[in-house]
Amino acid sequence: MAMICATIGRGRHSSVIEEWQAAAKAGAGLVELRVDCLRREPDLKRLLKDRFTPLVFTVRRGVDGGMWRGDEEKRLQILREAIALGVDYVDLENDVAAKIRRFGPTKRIVSYHNLKKTPEDLGEIVAACNECDPDVVKVAATATNLADVSRILQLGVDAQRPTITIAMGEMGRFTRVLNAKFGAPFTYAGFNRERVFAPGMPYVSELKKDYFYDQIDADTEVYGVIGDPIGHSLSPAVHNAAFRQLGLNKVLVPFQVPKGQLETFFRELEWLGIKGCSVTIPHKEDVIPLLKVKEGSVERTGSCNTVSIDADGVKTGFNTDYRAAMDSLEDAMGKTDAPDAPSPLLDKQVLLLGAGGVARSIAFGLTRRGASVTITNRHDERAAKLAEEVGCRSANWGLRATLLADVIVNCTPVGMHPDVDDTPLPPSAFQRSGTVVFDTIYHPENTMMLKLARERRCTTLTGVDMFVRQAALQFKVYTDRDAPLDVMRAALKRKLGPLKDE
Repeated sequence: MAMICATIGRGRHSSVIEEWQAAAKAGAGLVELRVDCLRREPDLKRLLKDRFTPLVFTVRRGVDGGMWRGDEEKRLQILREAIALGVDYVDLENDVAAKIRRFGPTKRIVSYHNLKKTPEDLGEIVAACNECDPDVVKVAATATNLADVSRILQLGVDAQRPTITIAMGEMGRFTRVLNAKFGAPFTYAGFNRERVFAPGMPYVSELKKDYFYDQIDADTEVYGVIGDPIGHSLSPAVHNAAFRQLGLNKVLVPFQVPKGQLETFFRELEWLGIKGCSVTIPHKEDVIPLLKVKEGSVERTGSCNTVSIDADGVKTGFNTDYRAAMDSLEDAMGKTDAPDAPSPLLDKQVLLLGAGGVARSIAFGLTRRGASVTITNRHDERAAKLAEEVGCRSANWGLRATLLADVIVNCTPVGMHPDVDDTPLPPSAFQRSGTVVFDTIYHPENTMMLKLARERRCTTLTGVDMFVRQAALQFKVYTDRDAPLDVMRAALKRKLGPLKDE
């Protein structure tokens, strides 16, 4: 079973000891002490007097991303002293490992770091690491493209020894999770979200609660959420909570895929056997040409937010945004269960802000239910184009606050975290009490637009309900089982709450 190694690096000895003790209380099974972060010469007897967990002892050089600026021979002396004191693991860079012989029970991590790129001869570098008497090999290189990420992660597949593979940077974030599937004995994480040491590094509670890292094994099936940017996505926390609630050995991870690189993504990571993907900005329209099969809502809306991939690699596209948004709106407006009852959206005047993938899905859904829709967008030509495709009206963005509507739907990112004080509409836009105002943003749940609308006695609907509904529909696609809605909603609320995981 793979472990989470909490990396601790502080300037004072007392702070290191306090944080180590706190990590142990939080359930960390292993801690890396980054001794290079200390502001004065390390006192190893003091640091190692009380060992709250097993530890990895590291003195990282500046060239490898560390803070050691002292004499190299002194650094090697400190490493030898730690070995003599019987630390559990010692991290030795591949170019110095031969200078420090094995002694006592201490296990050797022979590591290679490249902060600039993923070298072409990475395989040869790993082979050289394996010749340095390692117990564990660690490879961490900066990935500049998806091919780099794939090459780094694949190093663990046929590794001679337990190997920790890390593609540094946001594009490689998922490798820090999936390396457990390929035999990594542990992965590195920050003590909390403020104390991460490398680009793309997760923190301990994130790995525990969002990814259930210690339950990932060789048989774990892989799913993803693809977009750019993707670091903000809450899909992993929501889906993984649902998978584990039902005892399913699956994990969903974030894949940062730049616009125009979808085909490259599916080609480079085909070997992972990805079973399905949630699709977000900017790929909801671009993914459609790659689909072999398209569900009806994808055909109608020209937007896809869910892809399932069968054993033969056949990709089928779905649009769960469409149904989730309509269900959320209609329920909020008092939809009845009577089979012949008209939609509460029938003949309603709807102002739709935005012209992207979500706006496209919602616009088609609204018109199919008999609503009179007006689309407005910062780029007037995009609003006009979507309106023509949907069969409704468009309006100049500058006039948006003057348009009367029974329902207002925001499909723009204005007001999304971290720009929480922004709003796509001024207070004057909410001219009638009772207007239904729906913001598809879910982070934060209560956006500035919704706060302004409530002040004017409008009925408000947050993006959380839509997000959970669309995620539940995706879960059904992935598993053919009904989603545990309460578990999904609780996971989302946990991530959005004021007391976020540390």
